[in-house]
Amino acid sequence: MKLSDQPVAHFSPLETIRQCYAQALIPGLPTALLDFPDHSNVGDSAIWMGEMIGLREAGHDLRYTCDVTSFNEMALRRRMPFGQILLHGGGNFGTVWPIYQAFREAVIQQFPGYRIVQLPQTVHFENDLAPSHTRDRLSKHPDFWLMVRDRRSEQIAREQLKVPTLLCPDSALMLKGKLQRTEASVDVLVLARTDKEAGDAQLRNFELPKHQVSCIDWLDETPSITRYLTALTKQAGKSNWGGLRKVQQINHRAFHALAWERVQRGAALLSRGRVVVTDRLHAHILCMILGIPHVVLDNNYGKLSEFIQCWHRDDPLVQLVSNRQQAQDATSKLLAQ
Repeated sequence: MKLSDQPVAHFSPLETIRQCYAQALIPGLPTALLDFPDHSNVGDSAIWMGEMIGLREAGHDLRYTCDVTSFNEMALRRRMPFGQILLHGGGNFGTVWPIYQAFREAVIQQFPGYRIVQLPQTVHFENDLAPSHTRDRLSKHPDFWLMVRDRRSEQIAREQLKVPTLLCPDSALMLKGKLQRTEASVDVLVLARTDKEAGDAQLRNFELPKHQVSCIDWLDETPSITRYLTALTKQAGKSNWGGLRKVQQINHRAFHALAWERVQRGAALLSRGRVVVTDRLHAHILCMILGIPHVVLDNNYGKLSEFIQCWHRDDPLVQLVSNRQQAQDATSKLLAQ
């Protein structure tokens, strides 16, 4: 039996997230959440908003937030001399996006006296030596937990990294019921990766005869007052004042506002299509939340197929395909319904 064929849980994805948070996080402890995604990729902001919902529902005392550029070790220690540190989830545990892996490994080394929980991630290493390097770093921490989003990541975590591991859906699913689909303006909205994780399906050239097709990515965003204010609050958070309660409250509100702004932008983009075609995991997740029928192709290392096989394999709202021709055929069928 392949890992992706094994049953995952008896709970819904949302209930599974709640169960995992309850198992790994300690109620009542001062809590920090690091690595706010201050970039235009909507998916990471959706994860952040889901994490905020999960922490708020469980009543956790969130005292410190930062992104990788505004992290201040002394400010965190001043704000919470003891507690638990949460690391933002996503798809960057491993070698694909080195800056974030280096940041989390540094934090794990700096705070041996705190519980550290990596919120749901996809784990992927591009060479055989990298897992042993990471395992050596993680093994030195006495209280580290790793949440993973799929069975393949779980296998790597348990067998190669040898850390306490929980299989948990992506935190962005906590946005269910928080977003509304608006009226479609085109038959097919193709949201295709333009970064190094893009697969080989060449979705930017997707066409469907007799149907209106719009091809975009969601990395482009226009300047906003929210982005400007967040940049200012980040500077305050990085300074010697970053450990003050008021500075952290302002910082937290700014992060929340900017992440929500980006999530709403993503939801509006996806809503333009009667059917969505994508190779972005969080386009899939937001389509599930918005009720948009969609066709999914993999990224360059199988992240989407592993996640869908684990959590949404039997849902009629999503069609997982292997190439552009299959995507065109599946889209045509969805439009005909």
